[in-house]
Amino acid sequence: MDATVAPPAPTTHALTLRSFLAGSVLAVFLCGVNSYLTLSFGVIEEGPTIAALFFFAFFFLSRRRISTSELVIVATMGSAGGSLGFITNFYAAKAMTGTPYTFWEMAFFAIVTSLVGLAFVIPLRELLVLREKLPWPGSKATAAIITALAEGGDRRQPMYLLATVVIAMAYVVLNDDGGFGLVPEGTELAIGGLAAFGAAIAWSPFAIGGAYLMGFRTCVGFLFGGITLLVMAPYLPTPSAPHRYVWPGISFLVSSGLTIMAVNWRVISDSMRSLFRLRKVATEGSVDDDPTLEPRVFVIFSLVALAAALAFMVLGMGLSVGLVLMLVIVGGFIQNIIATRAAAQTAFNPARVMGVLLQGLSALMGGSAAAVNLTGAGFVAGSGAQAGNLTGDMAYGRWFRVPSRWQFWTQLTTLIPCALVSAWVFTNLQATTPVSLEGGQLPAPVAKIWATSALIFDGSQPMPDGALTAMLIAAAIGVVWVLLETREHLHSKIPCSIGFGLGLVLPVSYDFSFFLGGFLMWIVGRRMLKLGDLTLTTIAVGCIVGEGLGGVLKPVLALLGAIK
Repeated sequence: MDATVAPPAPTTHALTLRSFLAGSVLAVFLCGVNSYLTLSFGVIEEGPTIAALFFFAFFFLSRRRISTSELVIVATMGSAGGSLGFITNFYAAKAMTGTPYTFWEMAFFAIVTSLVGLAFVIPLRELLVLREKLPWPGSKATAAIITALAEGGDRRQPMYLLATVVIAMAYVVLNDDGGFGLVPEGTELAIGGLAAFGAAIAWSPFAIGGAYLMGFRTCVGFLFGGITLLVMAPYLPTPSAPHRYVWPGISFLVSSGLTIMAVNWRVISDSMRSLFRLRKVATEGSVDDDPTLEPRVFVIFSLVALAAALAFMVLGMGLSVGLVLMLVIVGGFIQNIIATRAAAQTAFNPARVMGVLLQGLSALMGGSAAAVNLTGAGFVAGSGAQAGNLTGDMAYGRWFRVPSRWQFWTQLTTLIPCALVSAWVFTNLQATTPVSLEGGQLPAPVAKIWATSALIFDGSQPMPDGALTAMLIAAAIGVVWVLLETREHLHSKIPCSIGFGLGLVLPVSYDFSFFLGGFLMWIVGRRMLKLGDLTLTTIAVGCIVGEGLGGVLKPVLALLGAIK
């Protein structure tokens, strides 16, 4: 964001108590919501926009004007909690491949990997925020919402948000998918006998809201994924649930993700050269006029993070010292440079693929057992949730001239409560709606990618007949698809590869639901009804949060005996 479009300075330059307390609550809240949503859909909205909107809704009637600095702090803390919810895919993958982690194993793993990620935020910010002029599309979108809210916003937005959250949450709790059974979770499409192959529309609030934030091309990708599953269904071992034959979808997602990285080789190359530029910065001195940590404090923090990771993962998880150091260096730093830079330039964060790559590297270093190589994916989830997101948050924080140390230390305070929440949510979900590689009540597409990869590297479980052929065909299609996507004259005419790949591992009903959501939000809401971006974003946020709240509340109600 250059000087010509830079947002205004904060109206009050202060770290207020209300912003810190609200950010703390919203971080825990969004972590719990996303811990459920990531296992249900494989995609999440990390949380900065959601947190900013909720803070505005809480305090828009306050006599004290809401400042941009408050919104930045709340968005940063919300982003920290929301992104950490992604780590439940790691917990689920472990449960799919063997004995699940205990509550405290999950919580401590999240804490130590997050500390490593936070330590590497300092060099990442130096390289990608201060030294390089990157577009940061996600950060710009958050900055636009913050600017709109701080300049007065639309006083109707809190009402829209409240109404949407209440309606969405009520529908999820009342539906017949583990709820009170008063409304249907979905409707079968009894056309030409397709219902026998899982053709249906899931009435999912998250799909409605997520469809707007992901874009219409991605929604069309989901539609094509669902149609492909229906075409394949009669020839699969599980025709009534074709998405349970995960091999083609997993292969497509991995190959398309690798191809996107290959196509953007300059991004990867520049990321690696950044390592040498960092060394040069260290010798020449930093140009930072807003240091996040003093050098001595940074060294102490880094040593504490490394010691905590070594102590827990060597003594508690039985990993070798060499393997842990590799995870710290490659997973905590090198891969975070690549993933964060990719997100800063293309809005694509290859976390799913990075997890698989680090699993393979762990296996090459002697950690081929599923329980061991899976820690590679877990390390990407834990460290990346902190490093990549906080670096992006610091980009818009700098635009608004909010001290980076405020963002760093306030995010640090969210680690322990959010780690406990993510472990607690997964424990309760596993008790009421258990995940498994073959089926399971929650689709958990990302967890299945990591679990399947873990078993392949382990070599203990052979793939079913025809799975290798299906993976090779899907991998080839993924490569070609992305190459066609990169052609400028074809890009808008081809469904998004990410939507198509996720569509192959989600139930058909979810695929059609995402497309329906895209049609309602983009075609009906935006084009026909001329609704503004802020209103549509508010409705989308309300749908996402309502689904997450309802999904988290259902197992709690089940444990209390309120519902069966």
